[in-house]
Amino acid sequence: MRQHWTVTAAAITLLATAAAASADEIKQVPYPEVKVQVPELFKADAGFQKMQKTLMDAIESKNAQAVASLVGPSFVWTQDGAISDQFDYGGDALQNFKVVFGFRAAGKHADGGVKDGPYWETLYDFAANKDFQKVNDALVCGPVTATIVDFDVFDQANQKLGGGDSIEWYFTLGDMAVTVNPKGGAVVGQVGKIAMPVLDHFPKSNDDSVMPTNYKVLLPSGKSGWIPAAITRPLRPERLCYAMTADGSWKIVAYQQPE
Repeated sequence: MRQHWTVTAAAITLLATAAAASADEIKQVPYPEVKVQVPELFKADAGFQKMQKTLMDAIESKNAQAVASLVGPSFVWTQDGAISDQFDYGGDALQNFKVVFGFRAAGKHADGGVKDGPYWETLYDFAANKDFQKVNDALVCGPVTATIVDFDVFDQANQKLGGGDSIEWYFTLGDMAVTVNPKGGAVVGQVGKIAMPVLDHFPKSNDDSVMPTNYKVLLPSGKSGWIPAAITRPLRPERLCYAMTADGSWKIVAYQQPE
């Protein structure tokens, strides 16, 4: 599962490391401002909170049976908005969930046989996430993501920067100052609800458990600076989605993977 990236805990370091690795490919020049719409965060009810606690308890104790009990009967695996090519139409919901999270190999109907599986760390990342959005009347997904206001402008920005698909775009949940170094210093800009390429992260560490506290981003002006990680999110994260079943309980119903 570590080939799939999530956006919390240790996996955030993987995202930032990859972004920093591609920074040399990005032309640090002015580019069109990429505005985004940030949705209102979902306010979890008591049932949703209970489900999240149950999920976290099951993951922390590595109780596969307890995790499985939270998988809904219609669990689907999507990629870039469509059913994933790896989705097993012949398998049930639990079969696909277990393949996604490394409990069993694709095409197998018994647990085990997956290198580094199950992916408890990835599941922990999802359970630890506190940002959710209501996608429709039934579906709640997390972590939160944003919508690009004008894709033509986004394409223009990508072309201007020259990084193509290697650029890791992040957005901010609100207004914030951009400073000359990770610990503060002079303000080099002010950003709101826009997406920006990530160039680096702080602190740097070979330990995946050390999460970045700050990201270095490239501003539309062509200047670069540092912003806090706490209210910064990837534009295209992996997400886990939930829905309320007929009996009134919340279940895991989808895994959404970006392209």
